[in-house]
Amino acid sequence: MVVGPSLLPKSGIMSTELTLKHGEGRVRVTFQHAPVWERGIEPGSCPPQGLKLFRAMVSKEKLRPTISEDDGSMEGKFQGPPTADEEKSNPPAPGNPKFFRPVPPFQWHAKWAGTSWTWGPTTGDRGWAIQEVDDADAWHGRPMGDSGQQWSMRLPGGVMIQCPKLVVGGIAGLCRVAWMPEDEGEVGTMEDGNRAKLLRLEASVMALEPIISDEDENMMVGFYPPSLGSLRCDVLEKVGELEGASLEERESAAEGFVWSSADEEIAKASTNGEVGTGSVSAQGEAQVAKKYDDEELTKKIAADPRNALDF
Repeated sequence: MVVGPSLLPKSGIMSTELTLKHGEGRVRVTFQHAPVWERGIEPGSCPPQGLKLFRAMVSKEKLRPTISEDDGSMEGKFQGPPTADEEKSNPPAPGNPKFFRPVPPFQWHAKWAGTSWTWGPTTGDRGWAIQEVDDADAWHGRPMGDSGQQWSMRLPGGVMIQCPKLVVGGIAGLCRVAWMPEDEGEVGTMEDGNRAKLLRLEASVMALEPIISDEDENMMVGFYPPSLGSLRCDVLEKVGELEGASLEERESAAEGFVWSSADEEIAKASTNGEVGTGSVSAQGEAQVAKKYDDEELTKKIAADPRNALDF
């Protein structure tokens, strides 16, 4: 679920709230972006030139039963928030999240499959089946985000959040939340056979879209309210381990270029020339030429279309 983006009346702060639910628990994340101006420009002397992230709030919540008194009174007897001690002494049943547990970084890198629900202002609601999440779409495995303009953080309990550092007019900003509420069940326990779960939510937000005067095309009379450009929610399960590539290679692929061990051998051969002359061997030249010929380039682009940007 997403609430917003919306503007707070007095401060002009844009607030976007994303919520993921699993069993009796949920994670709520609120991103807030405040108006900013370029350096040297007096704040308030002109319309804001951007919205900069200044606060992110994460809430881990759980449905709690009430404690009844002997006289049947329920008033003021609600339990408090979940705690690590309570979770340790009374582990949640399968199908419910574990908030207080360590999640190693490599657990994000796996074969995930499941369903996806998307919404857009023109396309409406759509449902999809995901056989396997590909590298380009596996943003949950890139803790630093897709670019330097994204702010991100990984939190205990398998929570990762991402959002734009700065929202400007004409460019959509992506607010993301990924949550692994459950791990794979341990052999010999009541959770044996359970698959690890991964929930993802991605919202595209737009803000600072100018309103142009009907009488003068060069005059701006205000801004349209911030709007939701698109929404996507994925419910995934772990179906296996990664094969055929190391985590480092898959991470490099996700960054925009696929660099395999075979490419490294070619690079090494291209630099092995005669001692003292610095010349490249004929074999190395042939390998380098082969690497960049049309056939090899076609194969690389077919393997990952983003490689076309690097040649």
